[in-house]
Formats: sequence, C-alpha cells, structure tokens
Amino acid sequence: MPVSYKPDVISIERRLNAIYLLLLIVWFIFNGKITFQICLFGVLACAGVWLLLKYLLGWSFKKELRLYKLAPFVLFYALVLLWEILKANAAVIKLIFSRRKPEGVIVTFESGLRSPIANAALANSITLTPGTITVSEENGLFTVHCLCEDYAEGIDDLVFARLLRRMEGIA
Repeated sequence: MPVSYKPDVISIERRLNAIYLLLLIVWFIFNGKITFQICLFGVLACAGVWLLLKYLLGWSFKKELRLYKLAPFVLFYALVLLWEILKANAAVIKLIFSRRKPEGVIVTFESGLRSPIANAALANSITLTPGTITVSEENGLFTVHCLCEDYAEGIDDLVFARLLRRMEGIA
C-alpha cells in the first residue's frame, strides 16, 4: 500500500503567511515612504494578490519549486532555439543563393511528448526555425512543411523534442 505524504496544515499556513509578508515588504520598498494610507492600501492590495495566488492561480510551493528546477533548462532551451534559428537562416540563405528551386515536402511524425504545453512549444519552435512550418499538431502527431527535402531529414528526432522530453521528466 503506497504511503502518501500530506503536508501539515500549519506549515502550509506559515508558508502562505511568509508570502503575504514578502508581498507587503515589496510593497513598502516600492512606495519608498510609510504613511497610514499607504499601509492600509498595501495591506489590502497584498491580501488581494495573496488570494489571487492562492485560489485563482492554484499557487503552491510544489509548483514554485518545479518552476525553479525547470528554469536552467528553459534558458538552455532558449539558447538552443536561437542557435538552431541561426543555423536554419544560414541554410535558407544558401538555398536562395544556389538558385535551386526548392520543392516543399510535408512530413508527419510523432513527438513523444505528453503535455499539450510541450507540444505547443515544439510546434512554435519548428515554426520559428526558417525553412519549416508546423501545419498541424493533434495529440503529439505533427505535420510539418519543409522548404526542401534536406530540411525534412531527422525532423522526427529534433533537439527541441529531446530537450522538452527531458523537461517533462523533471516537471
């Protein structure tokens, strides 16, 4: 029988109170002076933001920690995306100056990604890369138009998809 961990209610309240105090401190720092009116409005505004974080956005420490774990991977993903865009730009420029007539190719492949957010990120990354555009994506099944046949090679094993799979394992 699996044992589930249920956090102590008091520790959750302490964390939420710490967030509220942090919001209040930031409020006072940004205001630069303390008056009764600023204090009163700050208490009310921070309470509103705190409630928004807690209820409407489903904020939790677990989600916050997951975000911090993913941050280096997201930065690395952005750098890889930039590098791939630069490489693809050079390839498209080379294709243009070669005066070879490009013959478009439609490729279909399975991404292997579980989450809709990861599939959307992959679709956008493919579209941002010159020479390729995502035509459709349904449940991880991608249809991509490539400017020429050379760009279609290895599209089913993109570096973007590998990085996103790795990030899904962390999240």
